[in-house]
Amino acid sequence: MAEVILIGEHTDAITLRRSLRTMLIQASNARKIRTSPADINKHVLLLDEPPRHVRKHLEKEGLHQGASCIVLGSEKNQCRDRALPHIERSDGAWFDFTITVRKGKGALELLAYDFELRLPPGMGAPFLRFDLNLPAHRNEERELRCHLHPGSDDILVPAPLMRPAELLALLIDGVRPTAERKAARAPTLFEVSWFKDTLGLLSPSEAAPPAR
Repeated sequence: MAEVILIGEHTDAITLRRSLRTMLIQASNARKIRTSPADINKHVLLLDEPPRHVRKHLEKEGLHQGASCIVLGSEKNQCRDRALPHIERSDGAWFDFTITVRKGKGALELLAYDFELRLPPGMGAPFLRFDLNLPAHRNEERELRCHLHPGSDDILVPAPLMRPAELLALLIDGVRPTAERKAARAPTLFEVSWFKDTLGLLSPSEAAPPAR
């Protein structure tokens, strides 16, 4: 049996979804995010059955019984399309997430997650994504099942395992400029040159359509 992680404070996916919705609604009421409570209730969904490719992997590992997904919207936003459901912060950053869990004996098992925050221009990186791959994923052999993508899908950095509520709090409050800094730090010449060179490497045919 592949390794799984327990979420001790929740016994089922319904209570986990409810707690995440509550966190988001409280953040909306505090004006930390612009998304309304009505849209939060509408878009934070519980899928009784994981998507097909996830279910297939779980069946192979004997973990499909009792598995479900908590998602923002109905699909993973791999193209970073702003037209899809998301949560918008007060500073213009926006994020979404998917969580795969399984009802165990007395506690909920955390199988995988994907929390991605897209940042406004001038924030140093276009996005940050915190991933926990499914059990027995190939990244597990490299000790990278739990990792961070710092602005690139091709770069993985080891990251600590976090509970869904901890990650949601991080995306709402944690990844923001420090209060002491009144304006974004000016980029160095290295950064300016790096961005120019990167843009120069991308031809119109190679670049993906911009997210709306």
